[in-house]
Amino acid sequence: MSISRRKFAAPPMTPILVLLAASVAGYGIPDTVAAQGKDDLWEITSKMEMPGMPMAMPAQTQRVCVAKTGKDDDYIPKRENCRVQDSKRAGNKISYKMVCTGKDALTIAGETTFGASSYDGRMQMSGKMDGQQVEMSQTYSGKRVGDCTASR
Repeated sequence: MSISRRKFAAPPMTPILVLLAASVAGYGIPDTVAAQGKDDLWEITSKMEMPGMPMAMPAQTQRVCVAKTGKDDDYIPKRENCRVQDSKRAGNKISYKMVCTGKDALTIAGETTFGASSYDGRMQMSGKMDGQQVEMSQTYSGKRVGDCTASR
């Protein structure tokens, strides 16, 4: 398990989407977390599935520090050559669609449902990575495990 620090303006969903994208589409998670602070420390578990893979990939768990600033736009991962086409929040659920162009052209759709101090969700990705057609899905869950100080 690794601990990362990341500046995000939203509560739980942002870190999971960044982690998911990191494992699938090259998003990075820099730095380390300061143990105490006013922001939220989340433990996130994700599992990727690809049709046709000879064996299942194991679930991955990481800890991510999320700054408390409250913007819904920060629920969606950022990546060069990607843009959000649509995002919606309805109650405790946020959904989005994103398009990535260039070498790794992907279409990504996802949604996350939030609880008081936890969340879970799923992402569907399709397109090309390294010139090969890919279809992937990823499930994830997160729980708040403490306080931290996110880089600003």
